[in-house]
This record gives sequence, structure tokens and C-alpha cells, in this order.
Amino acid sequence: MWLADRWKDYEVIDCSCGEKLERWSKYILLRTDPQVIWDTPKTNKNWKKLNGHYHRSKKGGGEWEFSLICRRSGP
Repeated sequence: MWLADRWKDYEVIDCSCGEKLERWSKYILLRTDPQVIWDTPKTNKNWKKLNGHYHRSKKGGGEWEFSLICRRSGP
């Protein structure tokens, strides 16, 4: 197993209902995670301030949906 204890630009903020809320640098992303089996309240303000949301397909794979803020603030 890889230990990511020196990653300064990554943080798991919260998780609930099969989804994981993460921070990658200044971007807030939401992705599916089958290991998140609990249903806890989504009280963190970042659940409503997403820069990107990965939508998993029932056929496998999926696609990203990015907010306008994320598209405009590129490199």
C-alpha cells in the first residue's frame, strides 16, 4: 500500500452515500467510491461548491462534469 502522508495538495474532506468529496489543490471534486457505504449528513459547505463531479455510468466508466468556475481558472 502506498502512503500519501506528504501530499500537501490533496485532502479527503468528507464522504457519504457512495461518494467522496476531495480537494486537489484549489479544486473541490466529487467522485464515486464503492467503499463509502455509510449515509451521513452532508453538512460540509463544499458539497455545494464543486469544481468537478464524476458521474459513474451503470455500463462502466463514466464522465466528468466541470463547473464554469473550474473551466475559467485553468493553468
